[in-house]
Amino acid sequence: MGLFSFGKKVKLYAPVDGTLIDLATVAAGQTGAVTPERHHIFSPVTGTVSALIPEQNAIELAAGKLTVRLRMGVNTSATPATYVHEGDQVTPETPLAFVDQEQAAENGEDMTVLVVVDKGGQPAEKISLSTSGQVSHDQEVATVVAK
Repeated sequence: MGLFSFGKKVKLYAPVDGTLIDLATVAAGQTGAVTPERHHIFSPVTGTVSALIPEQNAIELAAGKLTVRLRMGVNTSATPATYVHEGDQVTPETPLAFVDQEQAAENGEDMTVLVVVDKGGQPAEKISLSTSGQVSHDQEVATVVAK
C-alpha cells in the first residue's frame, strides 16, 4: 500500500424497511440481508443501474469501483416489478422495485433482500456495519472502502 492509497468510502443504506439479519464475507463479496416489512425496494447506494437480471430477481448497481447486487427473494417464483432501467442514476431515495410479500408468504416463499458488494469480481476491501436489528430504507447500515 502506497503513501497515497486512500480508499473511497461508499455508504450502504438498507434497501427496504425490515430486519437486518446478516453481514458476512462470502466468495462473491460482502453480503448483507434484510427481511422486508414493506413492498418497495430502494437503492442501497448512490450510483447507476448497470443490469436488470429478471431470472435471478436481481438488480445490479455500479457505485464507483463497486458493484452492488440486490437479489429480491431467494428460491421464489414471485417476480418483482421494477421501476428502473439500465443506465438510470439512483440514490438511496430511489425506489427500484415492488415485491408482493403477502403473495410470497401465502406461497411459503422467502422474500429476504440479499445485498452483495464486490469490486471487479473481488471482495470489497473493507466493510463496516454501523447498525443491526430494525432498519428503514433510508438508514445507513454500513460503509464499504473501495480502493
